[in-house]
Amino acid sequence: MNRYVPLNKLVISEKNVRVVSASKEADRELVASIASQGVLQNLVVIPSAKGKKEVVAGGRRLASLHYLANKGEIEQDCPVPCLEKSSDADLTEISLAENIHAAMHPADQFVAYSRLVDEGLSVEDIALRFGVAKALVAKRLALGKVAPKLLDRYRRDSFSLECLMAFTVCDDHKRQLACYKELSQSSLWPHTIKSWLLGEAYVLSKGIGKFVGKAAYLKAGGALSSDLFEDEIYLSDSALVEELAKQRLQREARKLRKNECWSWIEVIDGSGDAETDSVRLQPVLTGVPKKLKDKIAALEQETTELHDQCCEADWPEDLDAQYDALVEKQQTLEQERDKHYLAFSDEQKSYSGCVVGFDRDGKLTLTQGIARKKDIPQPNAKNGDGVSETIDGHDTPETQGATISQALRTDLGRYRQQAVKAALLDDPATAIDVLHYSLCQQILSGAYRRLGDLMDASFNRVSSESSREETDSPTASDALQAAESKLDTQWLAIEDDGERLAAFRALPQSMKNKLVTYCVAQSLQVGVRGANATQDALVDMLSVDFTGYWQPTKDNYLSRLSKPLLLTTFAPLRHKDWAAMYGDMKKSAVVESMHEWLTSTPKSNNDRAVTWMPSEF
Repeated sequence: MNRYVPLNKLVISEKNVRVVSASKEADRELVASIASQGVLQNLVVIPSAKGKKEVVAGGRRLASLHYLANKGEIEQDCPVPCLEKSSDADLTEISLAENIHAAMHPADQFVAYSRLVDEGLSVEDIALRFGVAKALVAKRLALGKVAPKLLDRYRRDSFSLECLMAFTVCDDHKRQLACYKELSQSSLWPHTIKSWLLGEAYVLSKGIGKFVGKAAYLKAGGALSSDLFEDEIYLSDSALVEELAKQRLQREARKLRKNECWSWIEVIDGSGDAETDSVRLQPVLTGVPKKLKDKIAALEQETTELHDQCCEADWPEDLDAQYDALVEKQQTLEQERDKHYLAFSDEQKSYSGCVVGFDRDGKLTLTQGIARKKDIPQPNAKNGDGVSETIDGHDTPETQGATISQALRTDLGRYRQQAVKAALLDDPATAIDVLHYSLCQQILSGAYRRLGDLMDASFNRVSSESSREETDSPTASDALQAAESKLDTQWLAIEDDGERLAAFRALPQSMKNKLVTYCVAQSLQVGVRGANATQDALVDMLSVDFTGYWQPTKDNYLSRLSKPLLLTTFAPLRHKDWAAMYGDMKKSAVVESMHEWLTSTPKSNNDRAVTWMPSEF
């Protein structure tokens, strides 16, 4: 029997089967709906003691009514539509049937939202009536405006919700349908849809798009596209973006030409580097006060002596602490010296130049001291009198060697080699320089160069690109690039082999340490944990915090796992009902859930979403 019952006469029944409540978002939507439209579906009640009625179906509606009454938006005794059943009815079946609903297809929701706008409601009105965020309303409206034929395809599960989202970057229905027709046979994926629809558009949030800027682009008449679901804005006119970037770079270059006296100034578009046949010069110290020089030299001597003492005594704690304090003091002085007296000389500027560009974050970059190898002055290959080396007016011994047999020549070389090996045992500093020189020349020369004339050793850069041809760790990549930009590589441009070795040995020890550290890092081979015990030991020694360099996302990790593996891997990390909630959903929904959890702003560095890493790390 249908009847109206005062709200203050209704209580929840123990026979209501719902135990796990709906999500907070769903509860907010229900409250907003009741506040706007009233109770659209009867509660099911049975008689109770003291004139009350027990609600066996409609507990969420009852809770929403109490919430509104407590806020004063409805009366405590407002009439509520109810269907009264006898106490001997099959109440469990009634409650179960009430709590099981056929969910409305998302496509129908999207279209319904669009119709509300057509009927005159604003985004704010819809958000208020249904208790959802305005951003969510905007997204649903965008989905509802996709070509009707594509919405029908989505209803028939021809493609995923992620693909439907991708179509919203363009509002031209003909273009959307043409895109679907071309890609549906083989490569209908969200990223391919966006690429097809956007063409060569640039993202506003990074690189050349950020360098140009939204204001300048719009002022020049450029058009925008947006991706609500990725919070991205695209600059559609790529040619205009490139022209604006070129104009800004040229303006910056003109400013430099007025204030600097470089041999040349070039502009690059940010996608490439300076010429490969060039080296980056290092600024030189000029006008350093003698008092400061002497102080740094004294500290260097004291540090070297204390280092030797520490080595002999196996680094006791007291000497170790003294050594660290001395090194820190020396570094502080050197940094102060470099800050005031380190600059490119007029001579360096006479044959080198600078490059104006921008980085991946859209920031203006100025790379100074780039010298083409052909422009670098070479050391005089003749002796001090300007005469080629001879002995008694004859050719050098190397030319004379042609008169003896090759077998004898080879043996003499072996005797010489053996003697040099023995002599090197007494000069560990030179031995270390030879090793470091060989390593650095091969890694930094940009090409494989086997040093058979000095050491039987070869070193190569080890690539860190993934199977998708990307490192996927801009933090680590940027750190390596920054380190390389600070290296002194001018010695590599010296043509004469002996002069090149001498120039390397003449470098300050601190620079040689930086060169060697960088080159060792670039030649390092490290795989997943458990594959190589030595690699694992090194990682543990370094105490690498991988969270600072890499984060699992849907693109680089989550989408590459199977759904069962996703659920078993992350169920222990999420709330207890997470696996049950997503067990019947598509893999894409599980991936999106984990992507949002892992990439959302953490509350603290102790959050599991921040500290979790795959076991392979």
